[in-house]
Amino acid sequence: MKLNAKFFALFLGVLSFASLVQAADTLEVFVLRVQLKEESPNNSLTTGTGLFDSDTATFDLDPSGSRGKIPYWKKHLDFANAYYKAVSGGELVIKSRVFPEDGKAYKLDKPMIDYNRTQKMKGEKTAEYDEARSRDYLQFVYDAVMAAHKSDDSPFNIPLSKNSNTKRAFMIAHAGASRLVDGGSMGTKGANTPGDFLDIYISQSDWIYLPDTLSGVVIDKVDSLNNGIVLKGAAIDTLKSMMVVSETASQDGLNWGINGIVVNQIGRELGMPNTYDVIKGISRLGYFDMMDFAGYNAGNGFFPVLPAAWERVYMGWSKVKEVRPTAGHPVSVDIAAAGSGLGTEIVKVALSANEYILIENRQRSWNKDGMVTVYRGEAVQNDDVDSILVSVDSLHLVFEDSVCTKGKCKRNTKKAKGLILGVSSFDAALPASGIAVWKVNDWYLRQSLQYGTANLWGGEQYRDHQYGLSLVESDGVLSIGKTFKNAIGEDSYDYGSGTDLLPHLRFAKDKKFDTVKTILPTGYANTATTQGGHTGIKITVDVPKNARIEKTSNAFMGDSVKSFASPVIRVTISVDDGSIENSKFPKNVGLANAVRGAVFVNYEDDETGKAIVFASEDGTLQAMNALGDTLFMADTVMTQTSLTRNEAKSEIPLYRVASGDGPLVGIASDGNYVYSLHEHALVRTKFLTGMIPQRDVLKISDKAMAGPLVYNGNVWFVTDSKLAYARENKDGVFGSGGSFDLYNGFKPQDMAVCKNKDESEDNLVVVGEDGRWLSTNIKEQTGKSPKSIAVVGKSLREGEHFKVACTDLDRDGKLEPIFVGSRGHVRANLLDGGDEIWAREYKRGSRGTSGLKDETSGIALGDINGDGYPEIVFLGDNLVYALDRFGIPIDGFPVTINRGTPIVGFHSDPILVDVTGDKIPEILVPSSDGLVYAYTGKGKRVSERFPIAAGSYEAIDSLSQLVPMSIYVTDAVKDSKGPELYAFHRNNVTAFRLDKAANGAEKAAAAWALPAGGNERTGFFDASKLGDVSASKAKDEITDFFIFPNPVRGGDAKVRLELGAKPQSIKLELYDITGLCVFKTNIPDGVAGKNQAYLDLRNLGSDVYTARLKVKFESGKTKQKIYRVGVVR
Repeated sequence: MKLNAKFFALFLGVLSFASLVQAADTLEVFVLRVQLKEESPNNSLTTGTGLFDSDTATFDLDPSGSRGKIPYWKKHLDFANAYYKAVSGGELVIKSRVFPEDGKAYKLDKPMIDYNRTQKMKGEKTAEYDEARSRDYLQFVYDAVMAAHKSDDSPFNIPLSKNSNTKRAFMIAHAGASRLVDGGSMGTKGANTPGDFLDIYISQSDWIYLPDTLSGVVIDKVDSLNNGIVLKGAAIDTLKSMMVVSETASQDGLNWGINGIVVNQIGRELGMPNTYDVIKGISRLGYFDMMDFAGYNAGNGFFPVLPAAWERVYMGWSKVKEVRPTAGHPVSVDIAAAGSGLGTEIVKVALSANEYILIENRQRSWNKDGMVTVYRGEAVQNDDVDSILVSVDSLHLVFEDSVCTKGKCKRNTKKAKGLILGVSSFDAALPASGIAVWKVNDWYLRQSLQYGTANLWGGEQYRDHQYGLSLVESDGVLSIGKTFKNAIGEDSYDYGSGTDLLPHLRFAKDKKFDTVKTILPTGYANTATTQGGHTGIKITVDVPKNARIEKTSNAFMGDSVKSFASPVIRVTISVDDGSIENSKFPKNVGLANAVRGAVFVNYEDDETGKAIVFASEDGTLQAMNALGDTLFMADTVMTQTSLTRNEAKSEIPLYRVASGDGPLVGIASDGNYVYSLHEHALVRTKFLTGMIPQRDVLKISDKAMAGPLVYNGNVWFVTDSKLAYARENKDGVFGSGGSFDLYNGFKPQDMAVCKNKDESEDNLVVVGEDGRWLSTNIKEQTGKSPKSIAVVGKSLREGEHFKVACTDLDRDGKLEPIFVGSRGHVRANLLDGGDEIWAREYKRGSRGTSGLKDETSGIALGDINGDGYPEIVFLGDNLVYALDRFGIPIDGFPVTINRGTPIVGFHSDPILVDVTGDKIPEILVPSSDGLVYAYTGKGKRVSERFPIAAGSYEAIDSLSQLVPMSIYVTDAVKDSKGPELYAFHRNNVTAFRLDKAANGAEKAAAAWALPAGGNERTGFFDASKLGDVSASKAKDEITDFFIFPNPVRGGDAKVRLELGAKPQSIKLELYDITGLCVFKTNIPDGVAGKNQAYLDLRNLGSDVYTARLKVKFESGKTKQKIYRVGVVR
């Protein structure tokens, strides 16, 4: 049998399903019994004639003959009261009152089919048809409300309770059958009454489908919270919501209860969101949650299961025990059955800044012997209750019509009769018992809850991998929420079985399986984040010694399953060696961190040797030790709204160094002091263990633009008109050391030091907005008679934003500043004289495909392939670039970061540090999607423990909303193997141990472990500390030659060649298929090594061409090489 889930979602799929009432201590439910105009003759498209009990079919449970009577509805609401008392732990009471109270039902003037036509009109589009049906349904609701209000005993005129903890809600109970199970056991193949109503919750935003010309209808197109029906003389101001329930769900020979529908509708009224996919009409959480249609229809609708852990927490009904395992320190918790009150029922484990896991114990029976008591009554005015004691394994005998064994079915003589009034364990209809592990995506929930759902399908961008709540299916067979085809071609679905819980054991006649007791960081059933970020979390469940064995079937795989039921099950949560012992991460620090906004200073305590000082863009500095603990008392707090039904406020303390000195420009440190540069102040801060930080403030009259940079005791910075430095004088006073005028129009953006072996030759390089740059001798500028600034480079790229770093690229003892522009211009110049060595163009910013004008991430310099030369690493347009000393990408680069949704908007720095233990640095890439990726020097992604879930993913409406992540690697924790990786993203900081890294990886000569080369932000890489470069004998040969892309589309191409010796000239010719030379060009400025040039092939037609490269070397020898390239117009 299949539920008509898609009909349920799509019929009113245009409705937004928002929620109304705050969770209350008492909810009064006023039930309005409504009949429609009697059909004469009976319309075959609907069940019954529009009157209560007009369906001729007979059923044992929820029987006909009493469905229009007050006791029938009163006792269904009594079931709801028992259910919510159990779910809420006694904090919520449901009180009901059924109208009209004289025993007659309100009568409408139209038959059901007038409100629910089943076919499109001629020329009507599907969207128009769907909207028209929504309008018709709302018209039915409106007519029912007005019929009740016009009566002598209008339920809307009854005064409201003066108790603030009592709320009132209204439910229409109409004649007719629910369309949910139309077709009975045959599913949609047997559906024959499409005119039946579905059971829909109407919220504020749904009233827009009523014309505001109707009496009392209020439609506010700006704020749907004001929408509803104003009723004259009513005790309520505006009717803003309505629950709608059919008299029965039974039809086509299938006995189906409305208990689940009633509790689900009340759940919506209380503010609980739907958890199935309301757009696609697909179950997302299966039988394991009452707010999923599979869950509230468990036990054929008579025995809805409990809400999942997150919903009980969201409503404030259940408390959570949050645990933080660290390496070598797992946490074990005895988890009691949900709703049993036997102890801790929900455990929370953080995965990232905005994702976490909830673990709960779901038991079909709270008794060790596996028995449940079902409470039964009749639809008459009495308080008589019968109890049926039954094994939970035999619960189906209470509600199923027939019993089938090995394909043979017979009538079920043990089936109950009358009304189901309650059950001793409301999880009795679960497919099995065990530990359920839920992933919770806090960001997605914040987006989807405004539409009254937790698992709204987010379109093609998110498809099936972004949802608010999801069950970790422990067997790794991810079948819940997927559509399959059965043997006759119908859509079929899996709603869950014992294999989705821990522990369980699959068994078959000829196969032997191991007991599944764990969920690992990797695999199909994993603890990774939604984006695939590694967390290292492992969940292990002990099989209880006195567990009751449950034998059930695996609905999807077809074999049998053993589950281990127990009211209390021990669960152990551990984490791999990438965690930091006793740390407090991930940690909410209240404010978003600025790019390059953190430094590390010496700070001795029992466990750490360093403190982390970090700054937000508004200039607020905070501090903590390397474990995330506080250094001093918080002086203020940030208030944030928690994701709970009552939107409770939580306070995030800010551990501010001071109240603020204005917007931040940059931050640096010499290990003892922290130097923060603000627009009009340079602040030096000293941190002493156990003492309040000491500060020195140097006011700046001009506007600071770049810096600070710490070098040889001086703190350099640049304003909009001056190059300046500060230092401590001989009396220990921190103040200005001097300043020098910049030429008019120079707008500085970044700075770096070029350190020579002879310190007197050290230079400071500053690059400006238009790509102009200057270099000045540091010693001369800090001497008694400072000299004017010596070198001014010509414009590189107008309007482009530049970063600068310095090193000896070719290991010849001469330093070269390297400039990387925000739009892909990359250039190396000689420090002496400023001549250009090479210039290249790469995809970045406006030269890429992201739509961003600029990507401003910095440069990383280091030896990532062990050749003894530094490589230039930068990011842009979903690519990682690693260039050699000639400005050409090394083998394997550029690397595409994400082949799915591109990652763009790089504004923070990559870093280079060994993470695999081979002593060769990998490239660590911080991304705005919350992950840190790692790549080897060969362009291969590191997959073990990477990418790391270091931040948080949030979708954005425009690229201007991108939030960069900044990462730092240092050795900050005592007695901890490997350096630590700290990641700042949005208002959170996370930290990990790189325990597989080689000892001292962060200090290795080939590494670049902190942005701008270190705490001092000098931007210098000392290539002289790298290993010796193997001397290679010059050879007159062409070792590599190709044109790319191949084929060429659009006419723009590049040629790349590698030469064994310096050439005199390089010529390239292209010949068509006839042998005619159709293109020729000279490639200037050739060097020994890699060369690259741009080709304009737009004048060539579509063909396959032969390219001939002719190189004349300085020795006089000439070499040639042939290559075939296609051109597509």
